[in-house]
Amino acid sequence: MTKIWLVCYDVRDNKRRNKLAKLMEQHCQRVQYSVFECPLETAKLEKLLDKRWLKVLKLSEDSLRAYPLDSKAKQETKVYGSPPPYEPPDYIIL
Repeated sequence: MTKIWLVCYDVRDNKRRNKLAKLMEQHCQRVQYSVFECPLETAKLEKLLDKRWLKVLKLSEDSLRAYPLDSKAKQETKVYGSPPPYEPPDYIIL
C-alpha cells in the first residue's frame, strides 16, 4: 500500500547533496530545499534507501530521515506559502 513519506536530509558536501536531490526528485515531490514528500510503498522506499539514496551519503557526516505520514497526519498538515501536500492522482495516463 502506498503511503506518503516525509523524507529530509542534512548533507554537508554540495556534490553529494545535489546527487541525492536529483535521485529523490525521480520519485518524490520536493517541498523545501532538503525536504521531500514521497508517495511510495514501504518496500519501494526501503529499496531506494538501500540501493540508491544511502549509497550517496557519508553517514559519518550526513543524515537522512524518513517519517511515515498516515491519513490523519496528512489531513492535519498545515501548509503556508507553498503547494499543498502531495495528492496521488485519481488516474494515470500512460
